[in-house]
Amino acid sequence: MRILFVIILFISIAASADNTVLSQKQFKKDISTARVDIRKSKNLATTDRLLREYLADERFSNNKAARVLHVECLKKLYDEGNEKLYLKQKVDTAYLITTNRRLFLAVEALDTIDATPNSKGVVTLSYRKKHAEMLKPYWKNLLKGGIFFYAHEQWQEAWQTIDTYLQCPQHPLFEKENLDTTQMPFAAFLATMTAYNINDYTLAKKYADIAITYSPRREVTLQHLAEMSIANNDEENYEQWLDMGNKDYPYSDYFFPCIIDYYTKKRDYDKALYYANTALAKDSLNTTFLLARHNIKMITKNHDEALADGTRLLRLDEALALPNYNVACIYFEKAKKEQYNKGISLRQRMKNAQAYYKQCLPYIEKYRTLMPNDKDTWKPILYDVYLNLNMGKEFDKLNKE
Repeated sequence: MRILFVIILFISIAASADNTVLSQKQFKKDISTARVDIRKSKNLATTDRLLREYLADERFSNNKAARVLHVECLKKLYDEGNEKLYLKQKVDTAYLITTNRRLFLAVEALDTIDATPNSKGVVTLSYRKKHAEMLKPYWKNLLKGGIFFYAHEQWQEAWQTIDTYLQCPQHPLFEKENLDTTQMPFAAFLATMTAYNINDYTLAKKYADIAITYSPRREVTLQHLAEMSIANNDEENYEQWLDMGNKDYPYSDYFFPCIIDYYTKKRDYDKALYYANTALAKDSLNTTFLLARHNIKMITKNHDEALADGTRLLRLDEALALPNYNVACIYFEKAKKEQYNKGISLRQRMKNAQAYYKQCLPYIEKYRTLMPNDKDTWKPILYDVYLNLNMGKEFDKLNKE
């Protein structure tokens, strides 16, 4: 039995060795055929598929000759497509763009192998200069391709193409080519918006620092980055992007309200107050800024300052419901406090309380007018005010509602 096992094992090893030899022979034969086809510009699509299969095999993936042929094949495919485009012949635009991108990736893969030291520790870089010069005119076409995919909402393809474009200036292959990087902020903006559309926060952060330098769309970029960061519990970046947006776009409907809401919910009232005060220092008559500070003062029970801001707000816009209610509540609480003030006479207590009830009255009635369906909020206060001011007619009418 043991002898049989050894025989079977020997046969298996021998067969495997034979298959390897056959594979190597087939590889050499196919490479030879590919070389001829590429030179004659025929069967290029078939050759491309064949070379891709070999290069995906770890036995051949580092074969420089195969890599070189693949680059040549892709270049001819791309050039043929461009020629058809120039002649206004029918062209598969998406395939042409993808071929260009694959050409860049193929050259970069070859360059990586080319930059690897040989057995003697020597790096030859046989192809870098030639391939860098070859690709340089094609580089801007990557961005055009990315725009095409973006416009057609082909988000994955858009990301891959723009990402390849953005990576090129950082690749050693192009370090001596002085690529024109003036479109990088725009490309980074497109990449970030693409990531936003596929809801991939990791990708969105990749070029965020460059994307926000694209001034025509900086506001929307910061807003989308902030939205994604808070959705992914990244509070550090959320705070950073909100702060940037608030500084640059103080009248945005997004940044200031969000930053106040964020710090208020965190109960970091000092920070919320800082942003409200900073905004008011620039525009003291802005009701949004003033309302934010008024609300913070109410939350922190700083009622005297809340009252000052509330009455100021209502001088600017008397139709604001919340300040009417808040001011009414402040006067109402002051009236109650006076009613139970043991330090003064009953006569004086009632006099002081009534003065506050009278101040409360117009604000709570205004709130009632503005918010008629919010009875549970205004009715108890108004009921008490009418009672304490001896407004029997109004009291009876309210009681019947």
